[in-house]
Amino acid sequence: MHRLALIALAVTAALAQAEPAVTLKAVDLKAQAAADAATVASLPANTTVEMVKREGAWVQLTAGKDTGWAKLFDIRLAGAQTAPAKSGGGLGDVLGLVTGQRSASVTTGVRGLDEDSLVKAKPNPQEFQKLVSFQVTKSHAEAFAKAGKLVPREVEPLK
Repeated sequence: MHRLALIALAVTAALAQAEPAVTLKAVDLKAQAAADAATVASLPANTTVEMVKREGAWVQLTAGKDTGWAKLFDIRLAGAQTAPAKSGGGLGDVLGLVTGQRSASVTTGVRGLDEDSLVKAKPNPQEFQKLVSFQVTKSHAEAFAKAGKLVPREVEPLK
């Protein structure tokens, strides 16, 4: 029982702390986790930041007095390495001490939309207008198809 309590305590402590990271390229910190959100600060490549929170493909970062959102793939966590893993003081190291197991790799994934994300979704008029701007007339589409030597074909409807 003590072992489970120790693991829970270690996980909670590790998750409560911000993780050090570095920007891989120049990054605009956004006010919200959205590409069209207002930019609150611009950071050059190789800026040391703290990752505070993660939401899907977005991470909330703090750099000095600035806090904002950036794409996950624009940063590298300080503990992430391309060489063989070594002790970095992260969550894996804490759990390794408790369980006696070590991890040799780090995996990052991006989750898709879940039911909660869909329920909380809000309309984005700017993105809708951008989508509308891509609209073409039937005659433009036909001219494009003709120029590309495209031919019509029948496709059965999905069931």
